[in-house]
Amino acid sequence: MFEQSSAPNTFVFDMDGTLLNEHHELSPLTMSVLNDLRERGHRLVIATGRHYKDIRAYLTQLGGGIAAITCNGAMIHNAEGELIQRVCLPLAANETLLPLGEAAGVHLNMYTDAEWLVNAPCESMLDAHAESQFFYRQIPLQEMLTTPALKILFYGENANLQQLKTQIENALPLPIHLTFSDEYYLEAMPQHISKDDALKTLAMQLDFSLANSMAFGDGFNDVELFDAVTHPVVMSNASEKLKTLFPHAHHALPHTEDGVARFLFEHVLQAQ
Repeated sequence: MFEQSSAPNTFVFDMDGTLLNEHHELSPLTMSVLNDLRERGHRLVIATGRHYKDIRAYLTQLGGGIAAITCNGAMIHNAEGELIQRVCLPLAANETLLPLGEAAGVHLNMYTDAEWLVNAPCESMLDAHAESQFFYRQIPLQEMLTTPALKILFYGENANLQQLKTQIENALPLPIHLTFSDEYYLEAMPQHISKDDALKTLAMQLDFSLANSMAFGDGFNDVELFDAVTHPVVMSNASEKLKTLFPHAHHALPHTEDGVARFLFEHVLQAQ
């Protein structure tokens, strides 16, 4: 697919539904292909809604040396693990978002610098974090209202989340960015914070170009990221709505079939 001269030199990966399989693990094939890419001199970047502490185990499995955009862009770490950006929501946002979420009957979550906080337990949310051992701590809602957050997450049925999104958008103007990472997660980040903005900040800080770059993703929090790179690759397990937004994008097999690794092996590694 790509000639040697046109092959991407920067590769950006979402995690859940993309790089990780259905067990939220890095498969042996995925680890092998990504290590092969890096050994050939390509730049690898993780771009995820997860917290940085939640992906460190994966970065270690991949041998380190990978930059990370986490909390959908609210935190950026370079390949050495040094923090180069951190942006919190204004506390005023908590006072609007959290009561609306509670009234909507969805689970309230927030990521701080060091923790994942909730106001009520939700066992079904924990499965995805067994590998990383990054689990929530429950605190009262009143304490959440006064806690600075990198992002606030609402977890629940899509119909409830869609209603909540409309209510938030109709509330007093807030300096926030709302996005769905999948149909069950509505996420609120600081204004102008996204994977796209974070990738551009990372490129500027580390002095590399996005003129020949590729990104893999499956969620609506990847839309801006796809717009920022030369070659967007939509996972086959993504929603039809997302695929429609990028009719000319490449497609990879589902994450359950090592779609990222197989696409890279066939279209990038074998071509070099």
